[in-house]
Amino acid sequence: MSLSASSAHIYIVWHGEALHNVQRPYPHRDPPLTEAGMRATMAITLATSPDLIIISPMTRTIQTAINVFPSLQQVDKFTAPVQIWPELREANDATCNKSHSRAGMQSRFPQFDFSECPEQWNYPEHTEEGAIARAECVRNRLHGLSNKYRSIVVISHRGIIAFMVKGRRYNPAEFRSFRFATDVEAQDEGIRHGLNCDSLAKQDFGPTVLIPSDTLEPGEVVTSIDLPLRRGSYLLSTRTTPNLA
Repeated sequence: MSLSASSAHIYIVWHGEALHNVQRPYPHRDPPLTEAGMRATMAITLATSPDLIIISPMTRTIQTAINVFPSLQQVDKFTAPVQIWPELREANDATCNKSHSRAGMQSRFPQFDFSECPEQWNYPEHTEEGAIARAECVRNRLHGLSNKYRSIVVISHRGIIAFMVKGRRYNPAEFRSFRFATDVEAQDEGIRHGLNCDSLAKQDFGPTVLIPSDTLEPGEVVTSIDLPLRRGSYLLSTRTTPNLA
């Protein structure tokens, strides 16, 4: 039976601290997690077991996924399906944000399917317009999957996350829970538009809109989203709508 997309929980995770986060400038491709990043990601605990796990095709995001879900070390131990999405790559062209060839990543992590990735890491040069379009592509794909899966974990990078959802900057190894806006909520300008937390530029975060999955009282809808007060906590403005049932 299909589910309502707005009832699904989307957990968006920024990978743990990696070498390029502490060694600047970092001259090599695809840096791994630091020891601190390994420890922090091993400590991540979600409130539920995911139905689907989606990962950016980089060593640091894959290490994060394996640390959060140790069953991902072997394909025959998976407790949920896994997808590798190149659209989740970082929104920056620095060398550290470039991965290896598809064959190279497949050799390193044979339990995962990298078939969506090109043979070589040869993506177009980063632009703000391209990142906005890519973020909407990710949200749209997730929206389609949310009709089937109730709990989806997405492991990605701070830069592209800033184009995907509103809110303050993520910290390494931080996760937040989102849901898709209802049709009524998505029409609210205060929900759909806001600031990119990295560039501070005004941005349209739709038409497919992700909002914090805080619980509302019956008959209430979100009308605006302010910056979070603390990890995983957002200040929501609501209004009551008539009960049309």
